Amino acid sequence: MAASRLELNLVRLLCRCEAMAAEKRDPDEWRLEKYVGALEDMLQALKAQARKPASEVINEYSRKVDFLKGMLQAEKLTSASEKALANQFLAPGRVPTTARERVPATKTVHLQSRARYTSEMRSELLGTDSAGEPQLDLRKRTPCHTPS
Repeated sequence: MAASRLELNLVRLLCRCEAMAAEKRDPDEWRLEKYVGALEDMLQALKAQARKPASEVINEYSRKVDFLKGMLQAEKLTSASEKALANQFLAPGRVPTTARERVPATKTVHLQSRARYTSEMRSELLGTDSAGEPQLDLRKRTPCHTPS
């Protein structure tokens, strides 16, 4: 059965969202959040269609949208350890979104975000900035002066 226009638009937007999620974004970036909201709406409309795709396909779309939504929620957490823990519970998609992908993009995004959060945790623990330089303003020890 040929894919409907709604399904094609859903797949296109899903690919775009996966690509945006793979990039390092500015914290003030709002587009991905809006796009994922639109994906949820499109998915609900797709489920309500009379000629909807197979249930396995819809489940895979749902898994990918839920993954993106969970990833956005994890990014809003404050500490790197909370982000890493939330990232562990995310389930990436099992099937590539397009035929050109060998590995599902959500799996790649999952691995990239895990590495990013691990790096953030390491820099928090070791007191280094993102370039690996020690942060000099964390601890300023003063020499102990003994009264004479």
